[in-house]
Amino acid sequence: MKIAPKKPQFFKPIQSGFKHGIKIPIGFLKYIKGFNHIKHATLRSMGKKWLVKVNGWRLEEGWKKFAKENDLQLGDLLIFKHEGDMEFEVSIFDSSHCDREYKEYLQQEEEGNNVEETSKRVEFREAVIHNSSGQSHFECIVRPYCISKGFLRLPKQFAMANGLFNKKCGLIIRDERQRSWNLRLVTYNSSVRVFGGWSVFCAVNNLKEGDHMMFEVVANGEKPIWKFHYLRHKTSDMSTLISQTPASTSTDANPHFISTIKRYTFTRTILYLPMDFVKSNGLMSKSEMILVDEKQRSWSVCVGQMEHHFGIKRGWPQFKKANNVQEGDTYKFELTNNGTIPIVHVNILGIKDANCLASQKPLTG
Repeated sequence: MKIAPKKPQFFKPIQSGFKHGIKIPIGFLKYIKGFNHIKHATLRSMGKKWLVKVNGWRLEEGWKKFAKENDLQLGDLLIFKHEGDMEFEVSIFDSSHCDREYKEYLQQEEEGNNVEETSKRVEFREAVIHNSSGQSHFECIVRPYCISKGFLRLPKQFAMANGLFNKKCGLIIRDERQRSWNLRLVTYNSSVRVFGGWSVFCAVNNLKEGDHMMFEVVANGEKPIWKFHYLRHKTSDMSTLISQTPASTSTDANPHFISTIKRYTFTRTILYLPMDFVKSNGLMSKSEMILVDEKQRSWSVCVGQMEHHFGIKRGWPQFKKANNVQEGDTYKFELTNNGTIPIVHVNILGIKDANCLASQKPLTG
């Protein structure tokens, strides 16, 4: 039986200045008939098509739109498979892949292929989708945009394998301490993103640029459930897991104040914070705060000035309901992390604890 020849292809790592266009390798031009007379190329990816102007052997006008809609980033790798004429099927190995996934692709394509641009070994700086033991998961690195823009971009192959493209739904993420967060999944510019609470998730878990993490699919229904693992700093063995270090720990050295819940917090659904506590800890400029209860559940609340006061303007009723807060209860509010989004641990006090702490001057930073 005659085996159909493999289609020629070339590889392009995404490098600085890629938005202005990319070059087709000169050695690849021999596979394109009548190249000197060709003015446009058609690029296909994820079921969509883009028309791109060809100038010499560069892809220029139209390329910027392709790059934007496919959310190309530095470090990505593109594989252009020639489908005939000037039409290419483009496979995008984004920054959530590693060498292993790339090698698997080469093993599948190596016989009969014409690969013209493989002189440099491409290193992927994040990890790979795995499908082992019947469970799907992916590993990734916290990039600057994760912190500054408040979302996480999912690997395309992971999103496709789990049916997440064009699926707008809620997402539950649980960590190794059984804390949970409600987030959202949305498709934007040909990528699936986690948002709607991602900034809170990062703040509570004290995630920083360069941290490594893994998300494991627990359930994949209308509202997927994932398990979050914090990974040891990247070494040769990416599979080594460690227990997640809490974002912060509660100690008597942390700034705190004691508050007895008053009636106004039920009639006005707000909570005032002591002004000396607010000012001494630089909270006047903050607009968001995270409350963490004794069960390590977290809530994002809106804070700001209210006439001559400063306090929680939105989000307090949800915390209050979940913790069955009652008028007359006494709580300790402890500032355990005073970063971009402050984190305050809230603990209910018994009568003995309340009497003891009430006589102490609140600690400040």
